[in-house]
Amino acid sequence: MPDRSTREGPPRVLVAEDEEAVALLIDLDLSESGYSVTCAPDGAVAAEALAAEPFDAVVTDVRMPNLDGVGLVRKIVATWPSMPIVVLSGYMTAEQNRTLLSLGVRPEALLEKPDGFRHLRSTLEGLLGDRSAAPV
Repeated sequence: MPDRSTREGPPRVLVAEDEEAVALLIDLDLSESGYSVTCAPDGAVAAEALAAEPFDAVVTDVRMPNLDGVGLVRKIVATWPSMPIVVLSGYMTAEQNRTLLSLGVRPEALLEKPDGFRHLRSTLEGLLGDRSAAPV
């Protein structure tokens, strides 16, 4: 994956979320904050998108069809180990939480719906550092 510094334009965020209304909400919020957002309806489609084009960060749900969020995170870590990942989920078991942490997802990047929506942008900004979107 190309380094973010070699590309122009806003940071690109891939959102893996199977609930269309939730994906649209995240897309709207991040787009209004200066991010370029691509949504995928499940982890399998998200993995294909990651293989096809460069992204700066991934936001994923845990419970999704075809490939769940934990499986997606495993693929990301194996292929793009430095990819910033935010997990935004309405239901995450303690085992899934431990697995995600063991895969390298930072504790502050494990957000719970619906409260986590309020922290999504600041969490992305923290993970992306100087690559985060410019304030709008």
